[in-house]
Amino acid sequence: ERILRDQCLQFPDKLVVPPEVSAAFSGVKLGWKDAQAGKEGFLEVPIGGAARIPDTNLEVRADVFLPSFSMTTEEITSTGTGEENPAARIAVLEGGNEVFAGWIFKRFPDVHPFQHPRFSIRLEGGVPRKST
Repeated sequence: ERILRDQCLQFPDKLVVPPEVSAAFSGVKLGWKDAQAGKEGFLEVPIGGAARIPDTNLEVRADVFLPSFSMTTEEITSTGTGEENPAARIAVLEGGNEVFAGWIFKRFPDVHPFQHPRFSIRLEGGVPRKST
């Protein structure tokens, strides 16, 4: 049973970010909550960059945003630029040490969530690229 479950959680190695998705979004918008201090807010993390949750030693990095996440046995991609099933691949560093790396989903926050005794992070969506 465990092997079967682990296979279901296996992600394909091939990731395809369609050019129209890269052109449409510059980052991800995350909601965060500090249960201890009773604070919460929003954070914009640029794709390929990082942002720190205010007044903490938590830094979030984002390398992929897929507005319409789709996964087959061969690849992970986005079926368009509409935010039908937003997903982001992020890493969370605490004091410089990676404490989480993986996919988070707006519509399914309990799938592969970031787990921390004090902080929670959720995906709100993409940050539209500003037209120049």
